[in-house]
Amino acid sequence: MTAEELAAALGDAAEAHHELEEHALAGERDEQWAAFYAAFVLGRLGPFTTPSRLAALLAEVDAADDWAIAAARHVIAALTD
Repeated sequence: MTAEELAAALGDAAEAHHELEEHALAGERDEQWAAFYAAFVLGRLGPFTTPSRLAALLAEVDAADDWAIAAARHVIAALTD
């Protein structure tokens, strides 16, 4: 898995999560967003780590611009250490 593949899956997760918040949650912020993203990404790319580990890594990323790319790089770096 490359950073680009992971970033693309994270971008798709963001779009799906936005729909969830907008429609199913009536505009409310989902405090469990990282778990949603983790489940989505692992469903797309396969079980390269546990859902809880991926969710924790995603929650660590604080990047305003290009979040998906920053998150993908962070996850890959953490999992290859």
